[in-house]
Amino acid sequence: MEQQTPISSQVLGLLRGPAECEFETLVTRLPQFTWNELNAEVSRLSRIGEIIITRGVGIYTIRLAAAPK
Repeated sequence: MEQQTPISSQVLGLLRGPAECEFETLVTRLPQFTWNELNAEVSRLSRIGEIIITRGVGIYTIRLAAAPK
């Protein structure tokens, strides 16, 4: 299993609470990281199947992927 980086741990930790979260909310709640750092990490987590990104009208919503059965 891949070891989580501090940024991925914090992003995944925020997503464990609510059912979903807007990307801008992540930026607001994790001010220690830049927008670019969060965008890169969210993209990486999406590519490896940890999270799902849904695009709305000008809004990106992020949620945890379903746990494997």
